[in-house]
Amino acid sequence: MRDPMSWSIPLFRLFGIQVRVHIFFFIVTLGLFYRQMVLTQYDNVSWVDKFLLAVVVLFGIILLHEFGHCFGARYVGGDAREILIWPLGGLAFTEIPHRWKPLFITVAAGPGVNVLICLVCAGGILAAGFVPTLDPTIDPHRIEASKLHDSRTYTSSYRVKLYKAGTAEEPTLDEFRDKVKEYEARHGKDSLPKPANADAYTAAVASMGYERAVLPGWVVWAYRIFWLSWLLFLFNMLPAYPLDGGQLLQSIVWARTDHRRGVVVAAYTGFAVAIVFLIASIGWNESLLMGLALFMLYSASMKLMQLEMDEGPFGYDFSAGYTSLEKDDEPAPQPKRPGPLARWWQARKARKVAREVEAKQRDEERMDLLLEKIARSGQGSLTDEERQFLKRVSARKRNTS
Repeated sequence: MRDPMSWSIPLFRLFGIQVRVHIFFFIVTLGLFYRQMVLTQYDNVSWVDKFLLAVVVLFGIILLHEFGHCFGARYVGGDAREILIWPLGGLAFTEIPHRWKPLFITVAAGPGVNVLICLVCAGGILAAGFVPTLDPTIDPHRIEASKLHDSRTYTSSYRVKLYKAGTAEEPTLDEFRDKVKEYEARHGKDSLPKPANADAYTAAVASMGYERAVLPGWVVWAYRIFWLSWLLFLFNMLPAYPLDGGQLLQSIVWARTDHRRGVVVAAYTGFAVAIVFLIASIGWNESLLMGLALFMLYSASMKLMQLEMDEGPFGYDFSAGYTSLEKDDEPAPQPKRPGPLARWWQARKARKVAREVEAKQRDEERMDLLLEKIARSGQGSLTDEERQFLKRVSARKRNTS
């Protein structure tokens, strides 16, 4: 079976960058969409709004975030040719100089796009006379917003906020019930439209002497995009691989010490964050959070293994090529003793190589015996299993020659 990372669909090419979407991204986002569909608290929310937020807007913000990384890489003299949108967000495949500053700029450009999106949305919200909020725990479907120079609170169409006509005074529950009884006495029982039917409901409560404080539709979506971009920004700034916060921490430590120390500090900080996520996922029974925690642990482990494998015999990191030896903007790293994880990985790799060598020697010895048998008695003396063995070994020799 092919590498699961290759299970992706090419969408388009923009600015010389190929955009691909992993098939599991659709599975995860459709799962988020389905989750909103089955939650009773969202029964009155349109499925269109749910789909647009959970799939379309999420995809757009992630894509812009990854383009930020790509343009950051090009700004520092590197290059970027591909973006992969996958279940845990996005991956921008970049090539940048092996120094802390290009890494910092390239990584920071992604969250910078999220901040820019928030600023644009906040500008639109303020222009409409409302106040944006930095609270990431708001309900994106049932938004409440304060208006500048107005003591009323305005809501999306999925939440009801009524005021007595021409005032900022809310009716009491008993007053509203009495008005509803009067309305039904005139129009029939259960004649009051549902709040989700915004125009009909607004007209009905207006006949009772009330005004409904509803946000304009575009302002509601500005709030939703602001909220999602802000939430993704906060999440990405967590100091754990493969999130941007982990790589920013690596570059900051690298600037003050060296590359190796930056990777080690960021990796072990990522271990701590992943453990917290793992505990929270068990306590909250959140499978998606658990998957993220396990992937954080895996990413930090692989980062440490890659560090040890990339270092040469003198402790220098050759992953950037030999030309990086000419850079003099940081002191040469001192030789480091491999850590316990790296020593385990090296020992495991050595045992695997030893087993392969032993298997190859056994095959060579058996091959010699079978050739002697053919020389004595001819090929007809070979069993079916021995013929298959000869074909297999011969094919392997041809492939490695």
